[in-house]
Amino acid sequence: MKLLLSSFPVSTPHQVKVLAALGGKPIAEIKIAYIENAYDVYDDEESLIKGREELRAKGWDVELVDLRNWKNLQDREALRQKLESKDVFLFAGGNPFYLRWLLKVTGADEIITDLVKQGKVYSGASAGGVVAGPTLRFFDNQDDPNEAEEVIWDGLNLTQIVPIPHIDNKEYGAGCREAGEALKAEGYTTQPITDAQALVINGDHFEVI
Repeated sequence: MKLLLSSFPVSTPHQVKVLAALGGKPIAEIKIAYIENAYDVYDDEESLIKGREELRAKGWDVELVDLRNWKNLQDREALRQKLESKDVFLFAGGNPFYLRWLLKVTGADEIITDLVKQGKVYSGASAGGVVAGPTLRFFDNQDDPNEAEEVIWDGLNLTQIVPIPHIDNKEYGAGCREAGEALKAEGYTTQPITDAQALVINGDHFEVI
């Protein structure tokens, strides 16, 4: 499977190059499904608009996929068709518990897991990266699980490595490091990453860039 897990969405030129390599095309030709729903729980539309504009200003082929519009069970085949048409699933940060619940209630968790196994690329920032791993445990020191209608502690299990984002961030770093230490003590494999780094997984190979 191909994953790029970071603190912020594809935030450096080198990360862009790696994403293009994972996608197997020039970055401008890669079709990206942008899923920002982890941020739904915050009343900050200005930041959402800014994030979309920054992506589109790069000349990327980005389509916003708002999972809140796909809660109807009858829509699942249409959602699969939409996601199948993309090369990369790009997840923004926010509340991982809310995102994980929304992925389940729409069926996007099973669809995306299946498509990533088939070769699509998963790129997740912060909460979006954590959700790709095996567990959301201990990140409740950062975000409120009760923002989700159902608390799901299991991640998507696209990797057994838990990315620990923002370890050098003045605001979030202490909490993330604390969660990472608790996970490590419980026997999980963790990978701390700074705000400028990303964990790249390509099959059996992984590295921090």
